[in-house]
Parts: sequence; C-alpha cells; structure tokens
Amino acid sequence: MGPIAGVIEGLDPSSKQMEEARETLEALAALAQTKAEFFEMDIEKALITAGSDQDRRIPIEAVLESTIQTHAFTSSQVKDIGKPIAGALKSFCRGSADEIIDGVATLVTEVLADFLGGSEGSESTLHRYVVLTEEYSIIRLDLRAWQRSIESSGIRKKAEKVSAFVMVKSAVDLRKIGFNTFLYLYRGQLNAMRMDRGDIEKALERAAQIYSKFHEEMVRLQGNGDRREIPAVR
Repeated sequence: MGPIAGVIEGLDPSSKQMEEARETLEALAALAQTKAEFFEMDIEKALITAGSDQDRRIPIEAVLESTIQTHAFTSSQVKDIGKPIAGALKSFCRGSADEIIDGVATLVTEVLADFLGGSEGSESTLHRYVVLTEEYSIIRLDLRAWQRSIESSGIRKKAEKVSAFVMVKSAVDLRKIGFNTFLYLYRGQLNAMRMDRGDIEKALERAAQIYSKFHEEMVRLQGNGDRREIPAVR
C-alpha cells in the first residue's frame, strides 16, 4: 500500500497496454485528490453545526488543521493500512500520550481495514470521528475515507483500488458539552480502543483535569469582567 504516484512510476512505459494503464491511473489519482479536497471542505462545513439541534455530535470551537493522503493498493495490502495511519496520527497529534495515539491508531486501523477490505461495489465512502486529549486540550478528530475499484485488467496486478483519506483536527468546545456526556462518550471510545484498564483510568483522569481547568479559567475570567457565558456542568 502506497502513494498512487509510486504505482504509476512502476508501470513499464514501453508497453502500449501499460501506457493506457498509466493514463487511467493518472486520472484516478486526480480523482482521489479531488475527493480528498472536497471531503476536507465538507467536514469543516459540517463541523459548524456540531452540537446544535441538527447535529448532536461533539461540538467544536475551531478547526485546527487537516491532512490528506491518497493511496493505491491490492486486497493483500489492506492489512498494512495500520502503518501509514499510525504514522500520520503521531505527526498529526503531537501532544497526545503514546497510549492514546496507539489506541486511536488501533481503532482507526480496524475501521479502515473493514472498510477497504469488505466494501462492495465500485465506490464507497466512510466517515468516523474520535475525541482525545492533546496536551492541555480536548480535540475531535474527523476521518473521511473514499475508495474506488480499478476495472482495468492492466493495472489490477499492481493495484486493485485507489483511496483517499482526510483527517481534520478541531478543538472541542467545552462550553457546550456537559462533563457527564463527554465522559460517557470518551469512556466508550477508550474501551473500543482496547486499552488497559489502568491506561483508561489515567486517560479519563487527564480529560477530567483538562475539563475542570477550563471551567475554572472561565469562572476566573468572568470574575475579571469577561462576559462569556459559563454553562452549567451537568
């Protein structure tokens, strides 16, 4: 599993069939990039209403950054998706504890492996999001994935599908979510990440510290004349 450009470069330019395959792959590479860029904008647009009556998912305060990857792969390479995903997460969430990153990588890898290996039809998409702590913040990580089967027989020995992945990182708006609600969602996610009980408790304690510190700061600011609304902690 690797960049689409690498598969294109590996095709024999002297073969007429391979020349046609190259043109097909170049078109698919452009399509994958376009899909990724669209997903990036679509996620950011959808995040605007997060936490509203129309979208009850975790609300965000601001979009922080995003990253895009496109790949070409065969069915036998799906099991290798974990390595590039883990690498992307470690560089993308630099302030998160190793056990959190490893847990998120495991969760995302399993979801993507099922998606890439089990999707039927010529084209499909996937959207998931997770929450995690990063230094003194709680962040939301949105993942959008797309895949398309390659029909050209001249290419399928080297690549059966092309895919695009987008991750968008946002700061969770702690003013708009009660701690009990967040705790319920976060604990369920940590369990799904197959973390040790000790690591789960440590992760929950860290999240509680961040949440409490945030609201203490909001109270302090209000005492100094800041007019921002402080929600009740449910």
